[in-house]
Amino acid sequence: MGERTDVTRGSLPRERSAGRFSGPDGLRDVVERILAWLRERRGSGLERVSTATTMRNVVDTDALAEETPAKWSVRHDVVTYGADSLTDVLVFRHDPSRQDLVVMPERNTEPEGEISFYHADRTKGARHLLSIGADSLTAALSYVLERIERFERLFTGRGTELPSGYTGPSDR
Repeated sequence: MGERTDVTRGSLPRERSAGRFSGPDGLRDVVERILAWLRERRGSGLERVSTATTMRNVVDTDALAEETPAKWSVRHDVVTYGADSLTDVLVFRHDPSRQDLVVMPERNTEPEGEISFYHADRTKGARHLLSIGADSLTAALSYVLERIERFERLFTGRGTELPSGYTGPSDR
């Protein structure tokens, strides 16, 4: 406010007369760096994108659903893997009891490798690692399909123990 503008000659205060993005030098530098970063990003293409095989790529849920009892559905889901990343899993959902058996790869991008099983209770919003495992996706799916009635009894409160009979590849 200490500087007076002469309105009769149409002049502007000094800080606005330098151009469209005039401002303090620090702000100008920040804006220039942001614009440079955006120009650089615009030039990046799909070559920076990596691909990974997931459960969705290797499991046909429609074919698998034909082999499960009527009260069960089979679907894919995306869940957190470890502390921060996401992974695609296979979910056997027992609709009447709102219980799920989740089939999750041990290594995020190796869906056909070692498998862990989780029990998810949708009523309580909880997921727990089960003490069973499989050394391959094929073994895991065979295990589930052979014992799905036992899981149903467990999920509906008519059973007390997990279906056994499979020894996983590691101490679980």
